[in-house]
Amino acid sequence: MRLRGHRERALAIVLALALTVAVFAGFGGVRPVSAQPIDEAGAATVDVTATTTFSFTPNTFEQVATNTNVTVTLTDAGSIAHSFTIIGREGWVVPSTISESNFESLVYGHAPAVLFNVNISSVGSTSGTFPAPGPGWYEFVCTEPGHFAEGMYGFIAFGMNLPSNLTVSSGLPGPGAALFIIIGTIVSLVVIALVLGFVVGRRKGAVHEMPPERLGYAEPHAPGAPLPPATDDHRHS
Repeated sequence: MRLRGHRERALAIVLALALTVAVFAGFGGVRPVSAQPIDEAGAATVDVTATTTFSFTPNTFEQVATNTNVTVTLTDAGSIAHSFTIIGREGWVVPSTISESNFESLVYGHAPAVLFNVNISSVGSTSGTFPAPGPGWYEFVCTEPGHFAEGMYGFIAFGMNLPSNLTVSSGLPGPGAALFIIIGTIVSLVVIALVLGFVVGRRKGAVHEMPPERLGYAEPHAPGAPLPPATDDHRHS
């Protein structure tokens, strides 16, 4: 009986862990890199959309013309404030583990602070122009609180292609990583509690099962066991 109980508990834990892995695996992942080569003839243009799933589309640009003016058009797909900010540090990637309190000081803590910045806060488009630097690549981000952590960043290369080892991973499409992580954790804990409760309940039920005599039935005697003493009624009859 004890061995069976241990097997049931182990099976319950394995099932709960498998469900937890499935919940989180369904929400994360790396967003495919979408590159948009730019024609180097004349002034360059960069068109980018800030999506409602907290991402930039496209999230990479290559071969943007150098020694010319670059016009950026930022489109907001939803009524959420965003920025398109090209960090002024060539060949550098913002650490993914950066805290929100250190984000702005790290982004703006270079000279020049940024190559370009444009803000938008409602559905529609806004544009801005800046002089392209020499060959090199830079990261661009949204500086609104929490948006970088959700996956609002990408890379832009002037006069060259992006390094092949750069990938743009994101949090989660939809309401965002934090919400899905919270929901996934709650669901997983509830399932674990239910499964373990079922297993423990079955074991306790087996231990505390009501004996037959409590139900009105005489408990059968084991072979060779002495008979119970006669009652007073039997002695005086």
